[in-house]
Amino acid sequence: MKGQRHYMRGFVLRADNDDVGDDAGGKPLTIVAATEGRKGDGLNLTMKGAELGRFQANPVVGYGHSYWGRDGLPIGRSDKTWIDGDALKMDIVFDQDDDFARRVERKYRKRMMNAFSIGFDVWNIDDSGTPEGWELFEVSAVPLPMDPNAIVESGRADELALARALTDVRAGAVLSKANKTLVQNALRALQELLDAAGGADDDEDDEARARREQRLLRLAGLRTH
Repeated sequence: MKGQRHYMRGFVLRADNDDVGDDAGGKPLTIVAATEGRKGDGLNLTMKGAELGRFQANPVVGYGHSYWGRDGLPIGRSDKTWIDGDALKMDIVFDQDDDFARRVERKYRKRMMNAFSIGFDVWNIDDSGTPEGWELFEVSAVPLPMDPNAIVESGRADELALARALTDVRAGAVLSKANKTLVQNALRALQELLDAAGGADDDEDDEARARREQRLLRLAGLRTH
């Protein structure tokens, strides 16, 4: 049974081959609009349950999930929408005859904006939060996504992995050894920065320093044994 509508499942990764610069206007911007797994809305989507026909029949790109009136006019379209493994991908083209659309595009090209957000209907959600299926009906450019993983992928593999690891911490998942190391390294780098800025006492002994490091790890949801 359909009828449960969801918005703001913003998960987007900028593709590695995105064009940048003033001459890139009007060229397709490849995005990952959604991925499998449980995000901030609590749903555990699977790509095998995706229905794209409704969106593909009218593949407009909006801004901020606004659908009505002059402010609800599309700023672009998806020239191609497809499933690639565990991801929903799109080739977005902005309307070059629309001043606002070109402004939004420039912010994506310049990495001032990085996120999109999809709207979709789901049905028959089981006890684990996994719906039997879901139907995509729109995609919008948004300044701030709901999902913490909505970051630029190109050239930032470590930061992307760290964001995913921190998401696992918040969700109560068990971190892999590699992800735990990423988080610990990030915390250590942060502590070094604080120390350099005078955040630590130069006379602090090893025991006090160890206690402070343990507090940082606990704040991140990690435990050391």
